[in-house]
Amino acid sequence: MTALGCLLLFGFSVCVSGFRIDQLTPFAGKATAHRSEMRRRRVLHLHVKKEDPSVKNKNCIRIEFRPGVGGEEALLWSRELLNTYKTFAERMNCRVERVHDAGESLVVTSPSDVCIAKQGQEIKASLYDLFKNESGIHQVKRVPRNESKGKIHSSTATIAVFLHTDEHRKDEVNLKDLRIKTFRSSKPGGQNVNKIESGVSILHKPTGMQTECQEERTQEMNKKIALKRLTEKISHLRHKQSEEQLRRERSKLVKDSSRSRRIRTYNFFRGYITDHVTKRRVDLMYFEKVRLEFLLNVDR
Repeated sequence: MTALGCLLLFGFSVCVSGFRIDQLTPFAGKATAHRSEMRRRRVLHLHVKKEDPSVKNKNCIRIEFRPGVGGEEALLWSRELLNTYKTFAERMNCRVERVHDAGESLVVTSPSDVCIAKQGQEIKASLYDLFKNESGIHQVKRVPRNESKGKIHSSTATIAVFLHTDEHRKDEVNLKDLRIKTFRSSKPGGQNVNKIESGVSILHKPTGMQTECQEERTQEMNKKIALKRLTEKISHLRHKQSEEQLRRERSKLVKDSSRSRRIRTYNFFRGYITDHVTKRRVDLMYFEKVRLEFLLNVDR
């Protein structure tokens, strides 16, 4: 090979190698940035969901039962109502969970709207639309089991129907609501900890709540801990807000448990049910056979 050929070959190899370096360098930078972003998302995914936890499902409801006027008989009547509604919901293939709190409640969920047949007509509705008008005072007139003289007693129980938010959703935090900052740790842990920004501070913008962590050696571990602390604080706040909202909604649905505010009277002695809202009577056997579709006022 001549000297000119060697010179040309050397120049070509330099150009090719230079082209590769120029072309690969930005791709290498993008790959590194992509890996860093994926690591950040994996950490956030442990506690953060993109769904809005404030959105409520109309096919997930809470039906609360509380005894009213009537002492022990009112307590028995409240439990009888609960068991009847529970059986009815299960017949519609709904998932039913019994919850014990200030009163007793049923959390009823369905993957889709449910259908009931009423007066020869099929009605399709969400669980909330189906049961929402059951909120109010339910009065019963009958001879209690512990009544030795056969005297008819009048007792009441209250029902309140709410939209329900799943408990696990209360711990979810929207990614767009977070502001994450890193800083150099001031904690002891070697030169590496103090040289890099391993400390993490997370601000939840809607509530102003903020947590930070700098105890661990790596930024990822500090993020996990800071997110966990923030999630716990937000969950506690949401629980308090939920309880207060529930109290306000209950007071709107059920003014008090007096007999004068009843929406329905179940007269076991005469064998019929009086609906004080629609001013109609229904045979008591529909309640006894758990045929609540004949009692529900879906369209009122």
